[in-house]
Amino acid sequence: MPSGREIRRAIDLYLAEAYPNGVPKGITEKYDPPEPLIPEDWLMSDVSERTPPDAGFDRVKSFALRMGNEGYRHMKLRLTRPPDRSVFLFTVDSHDAFLAAPPGTPDHRALEELKRRNAAIAGATIGAWDAAGLPTERSYLRRRIRQARRRGPSPQGPDEKPR
Repeated sequence: MPSGREIRRAIDLYLAEAYPNGVPKGITEKYDPPEPLIPEDWLMSDVSERTPPDAGFDRVKSFALRMGNEGYRHMKLRLTRPPDRSVFLFTVDSHDAFLAAPPGTPDHRALEELKRRNAAIAGATIGAWDAAGLPTERSYLRRRIRQARRRGPSPQGPDEKPR
């Protein structure tokens, strides 16, 4: 689990990208963690959405903070646990993939622009987190690739299954 300091930093960087013209008071009030921030206690409170929702801390796969952005209130800062791992990684869930408007309809252009803006905010946020040294999915995958390269090729060929 990231430290309280890392969670605060991730929130600050997310909000800077999501609300460049100033963060709404309701967002700052809801997502201003207590001092000292004890991550497990704060994330298990009503401040986050958990998956699965009724799981104890050790079984939670992700925590989501629905902080939104200037144009879309449903975007989330998410702390996600990779499969079979004890770490949590910061991700941005734009929460817009399920939205669709057929081409040629009045809403299509606006919806595509919303998705483009959300993707830009998500990309900038993840870049800021990476630059700050926070644990992200991108940095985690890069580290895993470097580790695999250091280990070298598997004794099995690419098409063989381990015995």
